[in-house]
Amino acid sequence: MKLNKMMIAALAFSAMALVACKKNGSDEPVVPPTPGQDTTQVKPDPDPQEGEDIPEVTPPAAGNVSFVINIPAGSECNGVALKGTVDGAAWTGADQYLGEAGPVGPADCIKFQSIEGSKEWFSATFKLGAEAFGDDANLLAGKICLIYSGDGSWEGQAKEWEFIEDYCTADHSTSGDGNIQIHGAGLCYVQVKSWNKSECAEVVMKDRHVVLIVPEDDCGFEVPSIVGSFNSWNATEIPMTLVEGRKYEATVSADASDEFKFAGSVSGWDNEIRVYDAENDELKDNNPNIQFGDKTEFEIDYSTGKWKACEE
Repeated sequence: MKLNKMMIAALAFSAMALVACKKNGSDEPVVPPTPGQDTTQVKPDPDPQEGEDIPEVTPPAAGNVSFVINIPAGSECNGVALKGTVDGAAWTGADQYLGEAGPVGPADCIKFQSIEGSKEWFSATFKLGAEAFGDDANLLAGKICLIYSGDGSWEGQAKEWEFIEDYCTADHSTSGDGNIQIHGAGLCYVQVKSWNKSECAEVVMKDRHVVLIVPEDDCGFEVPSIVGSFNSWNATEIPMTLVEGRKYEATVSADASDEFKFAGSVSGWDNEIRVYDAENDELKDNNPNIQFGDKTEFEIDYSTGKWKACEE
């Protein structure tokens, strides 16, 4: 009897294996579905943060665009907005929000509202109809930014973001300087992966000692200033101190997420230091900005560059 049971079990196993083989010319085994399993094809969730599911939003009325954005949970304290050219407005920086009472004139910001039941998803809707760039078909351009409590700072703009393409129905693109551009009605889904700076994040200020070796060319020379997000990019506020030769220094208090660069302490950006780009054999502004991170000591050698005034 034991032998018969073993033979029966073996035959049953062989039958299951045969059933679980593809019949399209390949003998590659296929795992059969678990009894009761839903085998319906589901669109994969493209959210790499593996947070909340992507919400379904009702398409807006004709002539409107609805923005749906995903942000890191807990990263906003005062709200989040799209700042730019809303309904043809200029980049005023006045933070006039669409749909809110305020000064007469076009709004230049859209404030997002939290989607019910979510801490990561926000939405906003605006009406098309006024062209933002004269005869250009671009009807909106801007950047997603955190709203700062004190002023209309751009420091909290999105650092890393992307369209969630499978969910976008509005015609959209990205400009060369990183602006979101919307060209028509529909839905537009965007995921913000990180911010330049957030008031919600824990801020740990440290003294940062920065040494700069200025360009050897004396044309238009003036004392350099250190500029950054730690002083709201005031180009003339912090002149550096001469150490020796062409070497200057400054110590500033800054958070790890803060960034810096250099300008002229008298004329600011008008006499910014231009840095030699060996790869392209050209001079360019001292970009990208340098982030402090965990470092507290920096020595930046721009001796092969030029002051901007030297090119005029």
